[in-house]
Amino acid sequence: MIRRVLGHALTWYAIGALLVLVVVVSSLVPARDLPHIGMSDKSEHIIAYFGLFLWFGGLLELRRYAWLAFWLLVMGGGIEIVQGLMGLGREADIYDFLADAVGVGAGLILCLAGLRHWVSWIEHWTPRR
Repeated sequence: MIRRVLGHALTWYAIGALLVLVVVVSSLVPARDLPHIGMSDKSEHIIAYFGLFLWFGGLLELRRYAWLAFWLLVMGGGIEIVQGLMGLGREADIYDFLADAVGVGAGLILCLAGLRHWVSWIEHWTPRR
């Protein structure tokens, strides 16, 4: 599943799990409890899912990218469904899901363009254990 031997694989995946947790929690807490950061929520969705794809795209083999895109979109769609059901000032929005898809697509394109090597670049400059 990992496309190369990573010197810091546990660290990379732990940070990735934390990023997923941040996206899920910030998507499900009541809207009134979130800070307003001065950008549209669609931009926030694009940035979040772009970042998740780019992060995990740097860790996974190229042949796993379709699965990565699929599971990120399942996550985004699932979050929208839960928001619609929970009644805490959040609502399901198909445009949020489309923004998630734009972020996933942008991450895929940049990974295919060469940014998938980001983890190798960083590990090249960090000492191994």
